[in-house]
Amino acid sequence: MKKTLPIIFLFLSLSVTAQNYVFSNLTGTYADLTGSTSINNGEIWDDPEYDFVLPFPFTINGNTNSNFKVYDSYIVQQTTGSIFQVAASFATDLIDRGDGGTTSLSNISYKIDGAVGSRIAKIEYKNCGAFNDFTLDMFVNFQIWLYEGSNIIEYRYGPSSVTDSVSFYGGDSGAIIGISGVDINDTLSNSLFLTGPVSNPTVSNIDDTITGTPATNTIYRFTPPNLNTAEITSSSVTLYPNPFSDFIVIDGLKSTFSYAIYNIAGKVIQSNNDLTSGVQIDTKSFESGIYLLKIVSEKETITKKIIKM
Repeated sequence: MKKTLPIIFLFLSLSVTAQNYVFSNLTGTYADLTGSTSINNGEIWDDPEYDFVLPFPFTINGNTNSNFKVYDSYIVQQTTGSIFQVAASFATDLIDRGDGGTTSLSNISYKIDGAVGSRIAKIEYKNCGAFNDFTLDMFVNFQIWLYEGSNIIEYRYGPSSVTDSVSFYGGDSGAIIGISGVDINDTLSNSLFLTGPVSNPTVSNIDDTITGTPATNTIYRFTPPNLNTAEITSSSVTLYPNPFSDFIVIDGLKSTFSYAIYNIAGKVIQSNNDLTSGVQIDTKSFESGIYLLKIVSEKETITKKIIKM
């Protein structure tokens, strides 16, 4: 029988508050997980609900918990309060392509990569069909990445074959993709959903559907603002050049200081101690992108966003 998505995805234009993430539309190489652990354990799934526990605490919209529920196209973070957090990676009516047979053809699995403190939990939905495609000829592949420490959420999209969007998405233009809290009264909070074409989506506080199917190697990244936009200013400290290329200079501090530079995943990629004003930091090896520079002196801690050209 037809599955019923949680009520959060059935009602549009509900009460919402401002979003709590910065969205980035990126491109990267998609790779199937190797050595992963199956979540559905060979079960042919239709409207699944699997328990999943992270080996590290994770925060979504201020709620920190390691316990999740894995559904057919999204995950829900459990809570000790009244608001559950939903990471909607591809919210539509997906189904195991082995439905009607005896063998699962759509494995849901996970893998934990990286060292303690900077691990990534990767949840993979492989070769998933759609309930409304009665032939089950069409399919999608995608992953959810949860970054330890930085609390970044990424949705990564692999090969897909959706030749009839009307059938695959049940009359919608695409899936619901985003992040939101939902309470027992079905009210959304801290919502950020994608809308518009999959190649260049914009963000909305209303849970509209995106248009189309994300192309292979598409990455939708949701970054907490404390990593991407929060910045403590100081009238005395200057950084130049910014954007930078081969080096950046820290000037204006009257005492010795230390610094650390973090990449977008929250990992320290360079640091040093007991430095003096005017020091030149070598950045030749940095890849182009956004970084955070944290400076700690006797009197203050300063965090600035820096950009490598």
